[in-house]
Amino acid sequence: MNVTSTLKRTGVLNLPVANHASKCLVETLLAKDANEHHCYFRSAGLHNHLSHHLLAAYDLGAAPNLLRKIYDKEAAYQRPIYVEEKDRDIVITENNWTKHLGNQHAYGAYLKFFTERISHIGVHRTFEQYLFDKTANDNGVNMLIRLVSGAVHPFIHVGYGIEFESDLIIAAGLAQAAIHVPQTPEIFDLGAEAETAGDTTNGLTLLEILREVYDSDILKPVMPYDPNALVNARLKAAVSEGREEEIKRMCSKFVVDATLSSAEFDAKIQECFWTATLLLCATGRQGREPRLDFFLMHLVTSSLFLPSYFRFLQNPSHKASLLKAYIPVMLLYILARGRPRIDPDLLMSYKSTPRPPVHLGLAAGKGAIGDPNNDLNYNPWPPIVGSVLHAPDSHVLKAIRSLIYAAKKYGDVPPGGAIGSFKTVSGTDTKTETHKGTAKMDGTIFVRAAGMVLDYMGWVGHGQAARDDWDRSALGWDDAWN
Repeated sequence: MNVTSTLKRTGVLNLPVANHASKCLVETLLAKDANEHHCYFRSAGLHNHLSHHLLAAYDLGAAPNLLRKIYDKEAAYQRPIYVEEKDRDIVITENNWTKHLGNQHAYGAYLKFFTERISHIGVHRTFEQYLFDKTANDNGVNMLIRLVSGAVHPFIHVGYGIEFESDLIIAAGLAQAAIHVPQTPEIFDLGAEAETAGDTTNGLTLLEILREVYDSDILKPVMPYDPNALVNARLKAAVSEGREEEIKRMCSKFVVDATLSSAEFDAKIQECFWTATLLLCATGRQGREPRLDFFLMHLVTSSLFLPSYFRFLQNPSHKASLLKAYIPVMLLYILARGRPRIDPDLLMSYKSTPRPPVHLGLAAGKGAIGDPNNDLNYNPWPPIVGSVLHAPDSHVLKAIRSLIYAAKKYGDVPPGGAIGSFKTVSGTDTKTETHKGTAKMDGTIFVRAAGMVLDYMGWVGHGQAARDDWDRSALGWDDAWN
């Protein structure tokens, strides 16, 4: 078995590529990135997004010349895979593979190790042994927690490898997970109980859990608000003063185990898409300019890979364990951003037919059916794709790709049809909105969110300048808006 950069599967969108050269070129560039560059472009833990950018653009139909320009722009500031010459001396084996966990200088050695393991025993057995086995998670090894650490970047990287069936990308993602320090391990309760049948009928939906997070006195934002706090300080504060146990208690209400059917697992994934989209695009303030939080955005970009993971994983207990690792991260970042409250009405107030600032002279020619300048006749997705392909920030492409996928899957959900839109009032048969506005919320939230992302970050393919960055104010704190 030979581990190569070959993409053996198309992406989840698989928009038409410009020509036959796109696939060959993207495979060549992916191999060059994987074999030459470290997963951090700075020692502080800032992640190399080059392969993410390439694959997102490729899935959206990028032309070969654009793929080359993406590579050249981002490769210019990457670090070499061996940051120091002595890093080449690190050797990872089956017997010592846990010795260098959390050490970024061992990234090249871990990449070589996981490449060899995949070549020798295959991807599925490598996952079993090094992600899901008890020995991979006990005694501080914590590989599943490492996978979802670092703003879920290792999870995303492995997800790309699974989506496109690239063994090299998977190996690089596992190596990336291995060098991450496990983030706030105290909030996770992965346990072996996922192997045991449970009563999933008494669980809560994510939107119901989010309601309880908002109502919890324990999970109130840490005060005072510090506009200059770094993300690690906010993450540490988010699990202080009993919050870690409250997060675990909340997550335990999202019941998942190995007895769930494929349809039930799919419903859990659907909940993640809706909740992540609301957290990114419905947490602004009425009457204020929109803000899109950098860290909440990663919940949107990472949710896209849940369907690929669940297609790939053969053992239902592994699917359950993956969700048990993913959901606490959602809650952790909600708290680290000041517990921003979703406002579905706010998101639904944005247009379901977003347009770029320049319409490029759309006009109904002789014999045309319908006027494209009339929103009732307009499909907003082609200009969204055409513009986002040129965004300089890979996160913008990644977010739009997630929203397109969600719109394809859930765009026809009627008002009030999202899972968890209503909750039963205790002791009665009466149902009430889980959050104000969920009764009116429908599947158009994804196209509204996509328009909002480009309005905020720039329709760069239509003449607007790109915004320098996403919002980092931690917008959940009221004082962040003063």
